[in-house]
Amino acid sequence: MSLRPRQSPGLPSPANQRRKGLKKSINSRPNRNRLPCYLKPGATVEINPEDPDFRGSWFLGKVVSIQSSDKIQVEYNTLLDEETGTKLLKEDIDMSRLRPPAPLMSEREKKKVIVVGDKVDAFYGDGWWEGDVTEVLADGKFSVYFRCSQELISFTKNQLRFHREWVDDAWEPPLAEKESEEDKADGEEDDEDVLSQVDLEATRAIAKQMFSSGTVVEVSSDDEGFQGCWFAAKVIKRIGEDKYLVEYRDLREEDGIEPLKEETDFIHIRPPPPREEDVDFAVGDKVDAFYNDGWWVGVVNDGFKDGTVGVFFRLTREKMRFGRQGLRLHKDWVNGTWQPPLKGEEIKRTNVSKVSCDRSVRPKKTIEKQEFSIGATVEVSSEEEGFEDSWFLARVIEYRGDGKCLLEYDNIKAEDGKEPLREEVDVSLIRPQPLESVMVSPFERHDKVDALYNDGWWVGVIVKVLAKANYLVTFEKTQETLRFHHSQLRPHQEWIDGKWITSSKSQKV
Repeated sequence: MSLRPRQSPGLPSPANQRRKGLKKSINSRPNRNRLPCYLKPGATVEINPEDPDFRGSWFLGKVVSIQSSDKIQVEYNTLLDEETGTKLLKEDIDMSRLRPPAPLMSEREKKKVIVVGDKVDAFYGDGWWEGDVTEVLADGKFSVYFRCSQELISFTKNQLRFHREWVDDAWEPPLAEKESEEDKADGEEDDEDVLSQVDLEATRAIAKQMFSSGTVVEVSSDDEGFQGCWFAAKVIKRIGEDKYLVEYRDLREEDGIEPLKEETDFIHIRPPPPREEDVDFAVGDKVDAFYNDGWWVGVVNDGFKDGTVGVFFRLTREKMRFGRQGLRLHKDWVNGTWQPPLKGEEIKRTNVSKVSCDRSVRPKKTIEKQEFSIGATVEVSSEEEGFEDSWFLARVIEYRGDGKCLLEYDNIKAEDGKEPLREEVDVSLIRPQPLESVMVSPFERHDKVDALYNDGWWVGVIVKVLAKANYLVTFEKTQETLRFHHSQLRPHQEWIDGKWITSSKSQKV
C-alpha cells in the first residue's frame, strides 16, 4: 500500500472521537450454577455481620467476589472500614450470613395493625435489627425490645417491617398472596393517603440506607422527552433529608468537558440493575436500550439473523435496531428490590423468535472474491509492516478484476493533502463496517478492543482500568501501551464466513 505516512500507536491520540454508543464485549465467566443467583458478583444482598455486637442485624451491601466454596467477599453500602474511616467496609462472609434484600411489607401487611408481641425488623443505625413489639404508644409509635442488646427503643410504623427468615431459598412466613376483593374494598378510600405516605417513607428510608457518598446509581428525570430514561451517575453527597447531589458518568456540563453535576430527589434515584449474562431476547420482551448516554424503555418487536434486535419505543413511536450488548431486560425498583415487569405490559408473545449471538471465536479465514456494492462503506486492512491489525474507513469506487478494487479513504488524504486518497487493494483485505453497537458498562481488564488512533482502528488488549473511563491498552505487534478514553474504544470483532464474531477476551490472560 502506498499511503501517506501514518504512524503506528506511539503518541497520544488526536481528537478523533467516536460517536456515543459503544458496547462492552460479552465476557466469558466461570460457571457458578452451584451458587444461588442472588450471590453472583454485583448482586445486592443483606448481610448479617459476624461481629457479636451485630447479632440479629442485617445491612445492605453487594457481592464483590467468590472467595471459596463457602466464603463470599462483600462490600457494605453504609458501613465504613475502621482503618481508613472513608472507604466502604469489605469483608469475607460465610454464605449462610447472606440473603437477598428482604421484601418490604405488602399492601395487605401495610393495612395490618401492629400489635404487642409482633416480631419485627426495625431500621436503626443504617441496618435492620430483629426485635419484638412490647407497647403501642399514644403518639403512634411502637416500643421495640432487642434481646441481643437488651435495649428498648421507640419507632414509627414506616421504620418497621414484619420479620421474615430466609429458609431454603424462600421467605418464611411466605409473602402474602393477592388481596381479595373484600380486602381491597375494605377501607380502601380511608387508607389510600396513609399508604401512599408509608410508601414514600419506606423509599426515603431505603435511599438513606443505600445511597451514601460514592455510591454508583442511576438517575431518572421528569423533564419532557426524558421520562422513563435512566442515566448512570454516582452520589457526591446527600443534601438534607430528600435530595442528593449526583455526578453523571456520561453527561457533560455546557463546556463539554466536566461531568454534569445535578441535584435530584430520592424518588428519582436507584441502584444499577444487576447484570445478567447470556440473555436471549424474544419478541415481546420489555427491555432497556442504551442510547444517547441513557437507558430507555422499549419492547422487542423483531430479531435479525445478524444477532441484532429491533426495539419499539412507545413514548416516541420510534423503532431502532440494537446489538444484544446494548440491551438489558427491564426491571422495576420497587420497595428496595428488583421486580420484573408486571404481566400484561408486554406485547403478546406469539410466534416468539429467540435472538441469540454466536459467541464462538474461530481462526480468521480469508474471504476470497467478497462482493461489495459500489459506494458501500467498508474497512480496509494493510499488510505493510507496522500496520498489521489496523483498519481504516473507506468506500468502494469500482472493481478492476483479479480480486482487486479501487477504494477512496474517508480520513486519509492524497500526497497533496487535499483530496481523499484513492488506492487499489485486494478484496481479501476488505470487510464491511462493523455494526454500530452500544456500551452496556465499562470495559474490563483483558478485554480485546479496537482503539481509534491516527484515523484507524488498531487491535489491542486492555491491561489496566483507570479513573474517569480511561484505559491502558497494549498493542501486540508494536509492544506499545497507550492511554485511551472509552469513547475511543470499541469491542473487537472478527468478520468470519460473512458474520461478525465478537472476541471479548484476549487469549493471553
